[in-house]
Amino acid sequence: MPSQIMNIGPVPCEENAAQVGRPDYEERSRRECQVFKRMLERLHPVPADCQAGLVIKSFPHDFGSYREVCVRYEDTDPIATGYAFDLESNTPAEWDAIARYELIWLERLEVLNRAVRKGEMSQDDIPAAFHTEQLPALTAEHTFSQLLAAFPLWFSA
Repeated sequence: MPSQIMNIGPVPCEENAAQVGRPDYEERSRRECQVFKRMLERLHPVPADCQAGLVIKSFPHDFGSYREVCVRYEDTDPIATGYAFDLESNTPAEWDAIARYELIWLERLEVLNRAVRKGEMSQDDIPAAFHTEQLPALTAEHTFSQLLAAFPLWFSA
């Protein structure tokens, strides 16, 4: 069956995305796309028996490759095609509270892992919340402030 790819974007349309060519692009774009994909899956789940799914793809650019979240769908499946076009036209403008929390959590995890790799701290010094490298299970009814209170992101080195 013919598969199509529709670019959705690297982040919600009114948010600033990592810029290709910047020193932090690889790390930041990977994190942003991961969180954006999770947010889209949460807000716009793929219907059952639908031949569609969200993927993160890299594309060539004059200054290197760039990443985007895309929807891959079978264009012979009307439900999949409808899902893809509905997702494109209803892409969130901003990060929701869960996504904002996840972005910061993943950034903190990267900082901790980098410090361990550089020998600036030991694996035992990593706070327990970051040991599994799994994002906490968060629920949508909480504000960003409530998420921070329930799942603190600060730590002392």
